[in-house]
Amino acid sequence: MKSQTAQSPERLSFSRAAAVSAVSVLVTWVMTALSFLLTPYDAEIFNHVIGPTVIIATVVPISVSFPVALILQRGRLKLERALKELEEVHAELRKRSRIDALTGLLNREAFLRAVETSRSEAADGAMLMLDVDHFKSINDTFGHQCGDEALKLIAQAASDAVGPRGHVGRLGGEEFGIYLTCSHEEAVFSAAEDVRLAISRIRFNPREDVQRRITASIGIALDEEGRSLSDLMRCADTNLYQAKQAGRDRVILRHAA
Repeated sequence: MKSQTAQSPERLSFSRAAAVSAVSVLVTWVMTALSFLLTPYDAEIFNHVIGPTVIIATVVPISVSFPVALILQRGRLKLERALKELEEVHAELRKRSRIDALTGLLNREAFLRAVETSRSEAADGAMLMLDVDHFKSINDTFGHQCGDEALKLIAQAASDAVGPRGHVGRLGGEEFGIYLTCSHEEAVFSAAEDVRLAISRIRFNPREDVQRRITASIGIALDEEGRSLSDLMRCADTNLYQAKQAGRDRVILRHAA
């Protein structure tokens, strides 16, 4: 997809080509005048040659420099367009390498990189592992296309609920990761509840006459000093499993033993 904000390359400038031609004529006249000064002619010969010389010194530079200037401009503009298109392709490739194509969230690799960056910049943080409850039944009952639509709605709801408080990524299937840039237990739990409630409020109509409620279970792990990212995710995943076992559609935060 091409960038909508990229400026269009400028068009051919006939005035610029005319300016180049004018300079060429001026230079030719100067050189011609110097040749007359350096090689004196008697008056009769000078009178015979001055008219044709001026005409030649005017017509030849114009007939050559004007089209050449336009050709060079056209080549430069083609190069500029090619470079802009290349920049747009590179930007799109960079975006695709980071973004999950279905939901528009960070993909797994980009999410983990963002988490590592946040952890290196601040000591506070919390990992949330989110899994959509009974998602397989949506695919089985209504088809994978409806399942994809549900995932898009869930991703949007989670992203809106988290806002600037952290990063949201799709880890795979119906599982999402959220990293909050705070570790105060009450604030983290409140943010997780915001996400859970936002998902439970989704109006999902897989068919015109059918409304299907969507819920999610969330496990939280506080990012304590010295804890590795893999251990943080494992702890959050364990709490997610506990949320599933406890009846789903809930948030669990239990400290690791």
